[in-house]
Amino acid sequence: MTKDELMKKLYFDPNNDKEHNDAEFYLRVKGVAFHQKIMTHLGVDFDDDKSIIEWSKVSALLRYDKKLRDKIYIYIATLEEYMRAYLSNKYEDNPIQPFWQDGRTPRSKVKSRIKDGECVSEVLQSIEFGDLLNQIKNISTDDLNGMFDTMTDIHSNLDAVRELRNAVSHHAFLMNYMFRKCIVDDHSNDSLSNNIKNLRQLLPKEYRYGRNGKGGITAEIEACKYEKNNINERATRQLMKLDTRDVVKMN
Repeated sequence: MTKDELMKKLYFDPNNDKEHNDAEFYLRVKGVAFHQKIMTHLGVDFDDDKSIIEWSKVSALLRYDKKLRDKIYIYIATLEEYMRAYLSNKYEDNPIQPFWQDGRTPRSKVKSRIKDGECVSEVLQSIEFGDLLNQIKNISTDDLNGMFDTMTDIHSNLDAVRELRNAVSHHAFLMNYMFRKCIVDDHSNDSLSNNIKNLRQLLPKEYRYGRNGKGGITAEIEACKYEKNNINERATRQLMKLDTRDVVKMN
């Protein structure tokens, strides 16, 4: 589909000249195919000439998707730092351990590099996220219990975080991405909401709800559905123009 063909499926507010320019810009920098995917998710039938959608709805979901990805990325990085820190804090001064393993690439040869005298912290800091998760899955049950509050199907839940990171890192459209099933509060589901909640339960508790119980990943994901507007020189916060089914619920 060409840009001009897709533009014909969009309705622009005649009282808002900025909408058309915004659409031209985002189609250029994010691609026609990406927008077609969003519009299909929103119910546009590209085989029906009469099927159109307001640009404001497409734009809102586009911005919401990016805001979610940005926040998820931050907290996956936090989890990554935490896992590296736990192992280096515990084994920096006692590095030779039976659970270290070698990956396929020279950089991921954790066992060999530690045996050759490299510091645990430096080795762990240099490996890729996937190799780190493979190493975490190989540590003792005692260490897993010390690192995470929940152990229910922990290996599968770590694999789910890996897939969530892949989606975020590759700028995938999250609403119709095929995530892995993960277990949160004894509930197994492959939804985006459940995958974010899985990330939350693996984080140190201070990052789940904040130090005062009103922040952390919970509050930041919830806040993504709002955006700031300046009305009469006053900053206000209002809900984005989103379908209820697309709003991630963290409760």
